[in-house]
Amino acid sequence: METRELVMEYNRAFGEGNLDRVADLLHPGLVFGGATAQQVVGSDKYVAALRRLAPVVVRNEIKEIVVEGERAAILYDFVTDSGAGAVLSAEFLTVEAGLIRTITLLFDWRRWPEVLAEVASRAGESPSGGHS
Repeated sequence: METRELVMEYNRAFGEGNLDRVADLLHPGLVFGGATAQQVVGSDKYVAALRRLAPVVVRNEIKEIVVEGERAAILYDFVTDSGAGAVLSAEFLTVEAGLIRTITLLFDWRRWPEVLAEVASRAGESPSGGHS
């Protein structure tokens, strides 16, 4: 699969909640970071984090993709059913051996607390992350 198709498939699969498909597209040694609380190393850990977020995801709406060899940038609206609605997001990805090897995520921090509060609420936790 070419880089453009791989990145589009990854973004689509996550937006549709197909996390098994997402896992198939990731390198086992995936490194995920960016505007996040912590870096995640390993595709299993990354997919586990996505599973926690998945209940609020409605879809991803791709705005633009730029590809240069095995590197890609994708700009999209991360559409949630939280009070935040759509959160403008961008990912910079690298591909190795036909799988996504690195992801650097940037997103609109102004709306993110609403998304996290809804995730916590649905998981039965307080917004600070502790259990109710």
